[in-house]
Amino acid sequence: MKKANIAGAIMGMLFSASAFILTLGFKQFKNVPVGPEFFPRYLAVGLFICSAVLLIQALLSGSEQDKPAPTLSLRNPGMRRLLMGLGIIILYAWSWETLGFPLATPVAMFALMFLLGLRRYLLMLLFSCGAMGVIFCTFKFLLGIDMPLGLGERLFY
Repeated sequence: MKKANIAGAIMGMLFSASAFILTLGFKQFKNVPVGPEFFPRYLAVGLFICSAVLLIQALLSGSEQDKPAPTLSLRNPGMRRLLMGLGIIILYAWSWETLGFPLATPVAMFALMFLLGLRRYLLMLLFSCGAMGVIFCTFKFLLGIDMPLGLGERLFY
């Protein structure tokens, strides 16, 4: 497990550093105190800190035989759920421009909640649509950033 933690920590630190560097090239908007780089930049810093803590813990831990690392097997239900969740996120990102944020986001959120075991469908639907509405309005009206509307282009303009 120690080797897996060290490898994961190093990969997390490299990924977060790359993400932070990518945010330096984001478009700057005039008269906008918080630009589109704000949230990804802070997520990258948070990931880097958590990865550094994991690396320090792994390096300071005792022997390597304390616990074996889990295997990456498709027989493991957690691994299957992880891959399905990753598939949902990839499909969401792929369909973002075509379907648009207002349609793709609630569908992806509903699918992820279903994958996590929630079965209160009305609550899942209300939360998915409500969260999408809050996020959309925050970006559009508070931050002045347009979200892709996709199929809903004709409805909003």
